[in-house]
Amino acid sequence: MLVRCGRCRAELEISGPGEFVCPSCGTRNVARGGAAGGDPYSIGARPAGSGLTVPSGTPVPPSDAPPADINWATCPSCSFRFAMGGVDQVTCPNCRAQLSRDETGSLTATG
Repeated sequence: MLVRCGRCRAELEISGPGEFVCPSCGTRNVARGGAAGGDPYSIGARPAGSGLTVPSGTPVPPSDAPPADINWATCPSCSFRFAMGGVDQVTCPNCRAQLSRDETGSLTATG
């Protein structure tokens, strides 16, 4: 079975489904068994056996948590877009500018 390392993308041959260590970078990977075929690169279609797995190879149970409410912000100094929680002051992760949220909700540089 030909697989690729999830970290360095090196191609190697393994005997079958299970855990293996990449000989190039040493990363532990998990190869899942399942129906062959299906294009894993097709847009909108899920390949057979896709989803998160734990090292034993069993699927991770779905979470019943509500979806996170993400607030996106754009730095006025460098135009970098980043996710921001419900805080009034933040540092831009790109240019390190000190930003604060005003009454309208837009960000302004404070220092």
